[in-house]
Amino acid sequence: AVAFPGGEPVNGPDPVWGQTSFYPLEPAPEPLLCWLWLAGTLGAGSSHNGSVLDTFGDAQEAWEQRGTDAFRRAAGVPAAQRAVQPDNTPEHYRAFAQRCEKRDIQILTYDDPDYPLAFSRIPDMPLVLYCTGDPHWLNAPGAVGMVGSRKPTDYGLRAAASIGSGLARNGAVIVSGLADGLDSAGHRAAVQEHAPTIAVMGVPIDKTYPVSNRVLRRQIEENGCVISEYPPESETPKKFSFLQRNRLIAALSNALVVVEARKKSGTMSTVAHAERYGKQVFAVPGNIDSPGSVGTNGLLRDGRAKAVCRAEDLFEVLNLHPPVQNSAKPAASSISRPAPAPLSEVERKILACVGPAAKGMEELGMESGLPLPLLSSTLMKLELAGRVTCLPGKRYILR
Repeated sequence: AVAFPGGEPVNGPDPVWGQTSFYPLEPAPEPLLCWLWLAGTLGAGSSHNGSVLDTFGDAQEAWEQRGTDAFRRAAGVPAAQRAVQPDNTPEHYRAFAQRCEKRDIQILTYDDPDYPLAFSRIPDMPLVLYCTGDPHWLNAPGAVGMVGSRKPTDYGLRAAASIGSGLARNGAVIVSGLADGLDSAGHRAAVQEHAPTIAVMGVPIDKTYPVSNRVLRRQIEENGCVISEYPPESETPKKFSFLQRNRLIAALSNALVVVEARKKSGTMSTVAHAERYGKQVFAVPGNIDSPGSVGTNGLLRDGRAKAVCRAEDLFEVLNLHPPVQNSAKPAASSISRPAPAPLSEVERKILACVGPAAKGMEELGMESGLPLPLLSSTLMKLELAGRVTCLPGKRYILR
């Protein structure tokens, strides 16, 4: 096969020299640049992300097939038109990637070991995440979302501080949106316990909203991380971006705690996403006369959430075990926890197959393509780590 620079492969004799010649193939763009190109072409939160990955497998293949009918069907017509614009190439993103590196902004692509495995299970997953802080926490077990009103009552603030501190002290990773009110209260509870917490922002990663939370953000980055699907140097999205961000809080969390919420609020959109993803929802009971508790009390009344009054109510759900107190050692809240080790490729492959519906060994073996001995030993390791639960009959579900 012969390939002309920038042209199609040609088989057979060279048309000029009359003999078979070999021209160097145009080198494929770097994977990172291809992921940036694909994410930029589809746009943040695109509902086509999942179908593009299902069709092409990775960003490099999508780049190679950008002009095909298959790409148009998977990505949609507007994205397909953007994909073939002359100035829209992977190389266009090289300088941008270099600036991110200089500013200590980590780029987590879909195939990065630190990319949240939980996001791979939603159809509108971000293809690229931007992160500051330690991304290892994104795959830590025991993640719990804590959300609520931006204008909480004193009761709501006390509840968030009490439940958040108890969870953080006993190994949970608090996930919230760095917004005013109860989101910030959940983060602060973790920070005060020197425990990791994850902030999912609805603005570009190089901005902080609200600005008053800049100090809190720096504290989160010291022992946790801040993520956004919106790239640095981009315009601040419209209000819809915060509702879009809520799906990521729900997906990243093993369970969702609603501390205080009105009947119609952004918090309730996070609840809807959690329900869609099969996550357990908990709500703090509130004063029946308080407008700020109408949403949470309604969730309890309608059976959409279970009541939570203290951190211990969530220990079993999150597989938390209170540390044994030893007077000769510092309290758990006075030291920082080391970040969990990154998941191995085999662990990620198995966890990508395990879901909320129980699956047996045979089904998991077929889906993962792993030999039974390796599958069995890795499942045992994941069970001991609290990531999966083994049901009777050797059937497994996500913890």
